[in-house]
Amino acid sequence: MEHCELDQLRRQLEDPDRALRSAPFWGWNSRLDREELASQVRDMADKGLGGCFIHSREGLETPYLSEEWMEDVSAAAEQAEESGLELWIYDEDKWPSGSAGGMVSAADPEGNTAKALTLEVVPCGSAPELGEDVVAACQVELEGRTIRRFGGGGTLLILRRERSDSSEWYNGSAPGDNLSAGAVRQFIALTHERYRERFAPKFGSTVKGFFTDEPNFCDFYSAFTPGRPWLPWTEDFIPEFIRRRGYDPEACLPLLFFDGPDSSMIRHDYWRTLSELFGERYMKQLYDWCGEQGLSLTGHMLYENDLGYNIRVCGAAMPQYRYLHCPGIDILGEQSREYLTVKQCTSVANQYGRKSVVSETYGCTGWAFDFEGQKWLGDWQFALGVTRRCQHMMLYSIAGCRKRDYPPVFNYQSSWWQYNRLMEDYFARLSACTSAGRPVRSILVLHPISSLWTKCASAPEEDLSHVDMNTGWSDPHITALNVEGEACNRLAEALFRAHRDFDFGDETILAEKGRAEGGVLTVGEASYTTVIVPKVCSLFRSTMELLEEYLKGGGRLIWMGELPGMTEGRPGNRAAALLERYSFSRADSLEDLLRELDRLSPRPLSITNQLGQEDTELLSMLRQVGEDRLLLAVNHDRRESHWVKLTLPGGYEVEEYDPWTGKSRPVTAGQEGGSTVFADTLPPAYSKVYFLRAGGADHPLSISPPYEHPHRSEPLFALLGPSAPFTRTMPNALVLDLCAYSLAGSGFSPDMELWRAQKEIREALGMQQVYYNGAPMRYLWVEKEKNKAGVPFALRLTFQVWETPDTPCRLAMEAPEGLEVLCNGVLCQEDGGWYVDRAIRTLTLPELVPGENELLIRGAYRGHLELEDLFIIGDFGVNLAREIVREPDRLHFGDWCAQGYCHYPGDMVYHFTAPPCCPSEGRIILTLEAHSAALVQVTVNGQAAGHLFGAGYNTLDITALLEDRENSIDLRLVGTPRNLFGPLHQKYTGCTRISWADFRTEGALYTPDCVLHPYGLLGQVKLIKR
Repeated sequence: MEHCELDQLRRQLEDPDRALRSAPFWGWNSRLDREELASQVRDMADKGLGGCFIHSREGLETPYLSEEWMEDVSAAAEQAEESGLELWIYDEDKWPSGSAGGMVSAADPEGNTAKALTLEVVPCGSAPELGEDVVAACQVELEGRTIRRFGGGGTLLILRRERSDSSEWYNGSAPGDNLSAGAVRQFIALTHERYRERFAPKFGSTVKGFFTDEPNFCDFYSAFTPGRPWLPWTEDFIPEFIRRRGYDPEACLPLLFFDGPDSSMIRHDYWRTLSELFGERYMKQLYDWCGEQGLSLTGHMLYENDLGYNIRVCGAAMPQYRYLHCPGIDILGEQSREYLTVKQCTSVANQYGRKSVVSETYGCTGWAFDFEGQKWLGDWQFALGVTRRCQHMMLYSIAGCRKRDYPPVFNYQSSWWQYNRLMEDYFARLSACTSAGRPVRSILVLHPISSLWTKCASAPEEDLSHVDMNTGWSDPHITALNVEGEACNRLAEALFRAHRDFDFGDETILAEKGRAEGGVLTVGEASYTTVIVPKVCSLFRSTMELLEEYLKGGGRLIWMGELPGMTEGRPGNRAAALLERYSFSRADSLEDLLRELDRLSPRPLSITNQLGQEDTELLSMLRQVGEDRLLLAVNHDRRESHWVKLTLPGGYEVEEYDPWTGKSRPVTAGQEGGSTVFADTLPPAYSKVYFLRAGGADHPLSISPPYEHPHRSEPLFALLGPSAPFTRTMPNALVLDLCAYSLAGSGFSPDMELWRAQKEIREALGMQQVYYNGAPMRYLWVEKEKNKAGVPFALRLTFQVWETPDTPCRLAMEAPEGLEVLCNGVLCQEDGGWYVDRAIRTLTLPELVPGENELLIRGAYRGHLELEDLFIIGDFGVNLAREIVREPDRLHFGDWCAQGYCHYPGDMVYHFTAPPCCPSEGRIILTLEAHSAALVQVTVNGQAAGHLFGAGYNTLDITALLEDRENSIDLRLVGTPRNLFGPLHQKYTGCTRISWADFRTEGALYTPDCVLHPYGLLGQVKLIKR
């Protein structure tokens, strides 16, 4: 039998294409230097990346979209072409997309600015002004939130069309109207056309496309009349609504805020109309423009997993993915709860034949994020259908507030960056596997978004003018829908963990691409033999007709919960009529659903544990690759290994492929009941790919779980430790983050955190604050500030020295230019060096003295300054009281923070020796128990042996490198900058989404104590004989 496609994949795995490699956001966030840009592009290629997205970011001092900006893009593009990398353009100044940093609304404030329908509730008899902005006004009888009667009663409802006020987020302008075709054309003219004028010859080759980020029609920073609840609007909404829905909505508009007769209908039709307008006017315009230029459009929607919020910002996410050549998502934080987010996107990709699915990922995981976290979170997404990582983020600089821009940072500032190619090679191989062929998915789950439209209102007492971008809106109508959306998320998780892969079916897409024939429901390029309808109260008329056609042909249907009593928000139980004519299954719970699936629908795959149950920690993706199949299996459990039995209908020859090492081996497989069966053990957070070649495994095979004695121990060759001499790879650091300040000759303040001192200084001088992220971009104001005379200021910082270091120490600080720095009265000079980031300059220090040492920094304070924590660096230890002490000679197993290195950001090399090893000893496996590091590099007798991380990739066969003499074994534990940059004073340590606010804690969240992340060898290091 021919295995052409699988053989082609195997060749591709030897050197995966750049399009399969990651492309991080490259945050341009300073005054840009073209030599530095070119250097960072070369470094991307060296570290295994496939490209990048140029992204204007917090701290940018080069004017966005200026001629200087374009020259910088040109320099990056030239180097990318030379280095063989793809260059993508992020289409906005910061985010979200659509406003060109405020220039869209500034170009036409009346036509291009975001608009809202606002509600004013007044007693009848009062005489409010009814100007031209009034859309509707009516007298009603109200009872709580319910309209009991129109045309009478004592309450007057006034609905107005308002334009958003300005916001500093949009550089003093207002958000754009993404429901207006003209405003979006303006956005394209200001942004995309500027790039076309300059880079058209590189379009489709070096410049691959654009990234549109969180476009929406209900912006965080929209601001309307305080006290008035509001809903998204656009100038021609009413005529468009009449054209699409067939009636004038004016009389029904109050029912978008209050309950009453026909409220379900108007809400359904309102959100459906907005979703369509947004898709056609924003998404499709960008999609068409990119397609005409030979470019690809990628990006992601806002609030993809919270369906209430998602309705509010874009109507529905899934229909918008039609207009992305490379559909994308955003996964924030180190969490894997958002099955809905991923499956909505990968479903549309499957149905429209899109091979690439991009994930903006790892943002907000913090400076401590490590290789195990990268792989665990990435594996989960790839199993669900993602094919390319867009890491958040590779920052050009981490000076000032930039280091708090939702870390980690994928660049030279992170100690582990030099090992990045290891992870890139892994995910490139994984991407090649998950892009090959097509996914095997025979189940379609109807998406409930149109049902939720019928319930989505704006609470009349809510003022949504100011919304927290992390927690969203508190409107109970919206948060209640988030709860219903979470039920859909749990449904997705239950199916996926039961190895019942599926696609979501969006009703707008079904109306456009769906057809039923012979018991098969086809959506675009994907076909399904089982359909699940989750709990809904309403469906499209076209959906009901499609389901009827599907059932008529003998299709398998499982309906969850009560049958809906509405069609498109109108009363009428068509589902009940359907039940009378055709037979379909019912399920009231997820357990019922899984039982019904097992009864009705043959399994394409079973992965069972030692108890014979589907192992819900083993995630999988099955793909058809020509005549053969490919299976990705991921152990999502970060602590325990899982033995599993894998069963697939048909006969296959099985080969195991390890995408981490790139090595493969044959697997013993056989037949059981007409299916191929084999067994394997996957360590924690481990992944394997199985190549399943059709036509093999024709002999019977009986599989039973292995027996392991509860007190089993493996034979030891040697134990290393529990202490070892060691080598640092960087100078140690003491963080100085407390100071007293003087301004304009005043006396010194009490000691306080340095950022608070700067906050008070800038408040006193009436300057733009820089302690938080989100201020107007620096390029708008920073040059004027640099030229001002400034106000005299001084900072006084003290630190304790118990034992003076034997070698000279240095001070590492940002922006020392123009400032006088004295240590114990001695002037300190720059020495040309830097620490962690090229913006953190080093200065010589005089010999430190026992006891208290004082730093005095003085000069003229100008608005461009960003005072940041300072670091004393050198060859010394730092105790937990943050005092300089003598450095230890050896490190013991345990946290190195408690042994003199509480702020150390670099790597630590532990030097061990092992006894002579003879060939008769057999294989020797180095096993690393508990440890905390981004990665561990193992060197044996001066030769590289490999890399370890986490609990699953913690063993290494070092037999070939051992000799019949004393052997040296070095374990290099790769650090991170977390204990240098923080957050250091955040009392709450369970945060899963790190933002700038976590570094600037106050009140109950603040502690003066230093909160550290542990690093080091925390458990046994064994050499085991096998």
